Amino acid sequence: MRWKRSKPKSSARSYALWLLGRQAYAAQRLRERLVRRGYSVEEANDAVDYLIEIKYLDDEVYATSFVAGRSLAGQGPRKLRWELKARGVDAALIDQAIAKVPEQTLFEQAERLARRRLRGKELADPRVISSLCRYLLQRGYDYALVEDVVRKVRDCLDREGQSS
Repeated sequence: MRWKRSKPKSSARSYALWLLGRQAYAAQRLRERLVRRGYSVEEANDAVDYLIEIKYLDDEVYATSFVAGRSLAGQGPRKLRWELKARGVDAALIDQAIAKVPEQTLFEQAERLARRRLRGKELADPRVISSLCRYLLQRGYDYALVEDVVRKVRDCLDREGQSS
């Protein structure tokens, strides 16, 4: 049984503004949050439309900011796309935001993750390399990038005389 809250005392607009003061939201996620709080669908739509109109809520800005922060934290494009889609962001906006991240940045972040993951491990063991590939793929990087990163990291660490 799903528990439904009674209608809040404040307006949907003021509650939505309060929520936006705490963290950024995609329009769809904010709409869902308002309905879950007890506002009607019409009230939630009105509040979200108003916030979009006064430019307090913008899915394009949200997607760009989300992608920039998460890609620097080591998440790849596939995972970012999945997370934004789950937050209700339009696919075209997701593609635009992900396209703004340079390939070099993605490569450097994946390489940083790979080097950290390989510290103290035996590179001759195929299980270690297989585990590294799975790890990077789970982080959302594509196969070609993972292959390039693993090759570069292996070459560098072999020249250095093993992972340190």
